[in-house]
Amino acid sequence: MLIALYGNSIRKEHQPDVECLLAKLSEKNIDIIMFEPLLKFLENMFGRPIQVKSTFKSPSEVKKMANFMLSIGGDGTFLESATFVEDSGIPVLGINFGRLGFLANISSKDISAAIDQLSTNNFSVENRTAIQIGMPDNPFQSFPFGLNDFTIQKKGMPMITINAYIDNKFLCTYWADGLIISTPTGSTAYTLSVGGPIVSPTTNAFVVSPIAPHNLTVRPLVIPDTSTITLEATTRDKEILMSLDSRSVNVSNTISVTIKKANFCIGVVNLQQNDYFKTLRNKLMWGADSRNRLQDETN
Repeated sequence: MLIALYGNSIRKEHQPDVECLLAKLSEKNIDIIMFEPLLKFLENMFGRPIQVKSTFKSPSEVKKMANFMLSIGGDGTFLESATFVEDSGIPVLGINFGRLGFLANISSKDISAAIDQLSTNNFSVENRTAIQIGMPDNPFQSFPFGLNDFTIQKKGMPMITINAYIDNKFLCTYWADGLIISTPTGSTAYTLSVGGPIVSPTTNAFVVSPIAPHNLTVRPLVIPDTSTITLEATTRDKEILMSLDSRSVNVSNTISVTIKKANFCIGVVNLQQNDYFKTLRNKLMWGADSRNRLQDETN
């Protein structure tokens, strides 16, 4: 087995966790290809060389070699790691060295058990919908796909005006700070913070959620993921801010962009006794109530 290990800077407090991870991978005879900047960072942190099979800097180097992508960090790191997997079908598992850790849901104390399950194929892979954006001079041309969401929003003070179309049928004009197009996976991210619904990750849907709308007659909208969404946005400001997962760019103040379902999925590893609804309860305190304590303890 060969694992691609991706991450950015690691806080000093997690050095023992990284050492545990590397030791466990070695114990299981699992080879590592490591993101080159991460390797340099860890060697500087440890003050010694780290044995790896090779390093990678581009998706092509991962797609040709790895059986799994292992992300160490937070949810942002997990999203970045998906850009190296692309359409290869290589499943991603996230170890949480960040804050919430909804996607990267393996805690540092569970590292050893997680590698045990991975090495014995004691896991399942959940295929998550990705979105694809298209526009002239696409700033995300190298990888115009996202696992969580696509966001278009104001950069300065003036709000933006967005004409939205679903399958070429006019939906409405949003006067707002912005608009989020979310996958089910992304429904627990930015969309959640603006009042959008939580959508089970295998649901075939998109969520369209306005950010601070300047009217009372628009709310988050759930549509089939077979739909093609077209957004025409303008603002009095000089630029508009667009983001696709963890990547953000500034574009001109008048744009047209299409959003649709990608023709591939991103595989997310679910270990035994660790599923989406358990993560929902543990990370977002779903259903937290003192009357539920006994039931929560038995689950």
